[in-house]
Amino acid sequence: GMMRGEATIPISGASHTIREQLVKPILSLTSTAVYDFGDDVRAANIAKICGNFLIASSIESMAEAFTLAEKNNVDRVHLKKMLTETIFNCLIYNGYGHRVSTFDHAPYKDAHFALELGFKDINLVCDTAQKSDVAMPVANVLQNRYETSMRKKREKLDWSAIALSVNEDAGLDM
Repeated sequence: GMMRGEATIPISGASHTIREQLVKPILSLTSTAVYDFGDDVRAANIAKICGNFLIASSIESMAEAFTLAEKNNVDRVHLKKMLTETIFNCLIYNGYGHRVSTFDHAPYKDAHFALELGFKDINLVCDTAQKSDVAMPVANVLQNRYETSMRKKREKLDWSAIALSVNEDAGLDM
């Protein structure tokens, strides 16, 4: 991200003029894009947790798919290669696909989102969904996955380490 100027940043609140003339130019220095979600101060936070919910969902989905493949004698790394060179050729699937398929959940200096931060965001998603009367069963699965990972003292690993529980639940060695 931000150190390489590759972040995507949602903003909201204050007046349109302040956002356009003061906030956006500064944030543009550390990002590829700044998205304005209007005057409601909560809107940017909602956008952020929605994005992180989708990333966490993709991590869980990849973990499940790669574990299913492995349980059926299909090489998980080769499956990741096929998927990310075809229908899932994008940043999230390439980056987290590598981490999940190779069990590489160590913190990287320039690309790391700690599991404990993912847990915080998924809890925010679940709380917001409940307050908004929106059913989010996938978020509930993720919340359970993060709780399990936190109990296993994985909070300082990358948030993709929730994938380890999928393999453990399937009785696979890592």
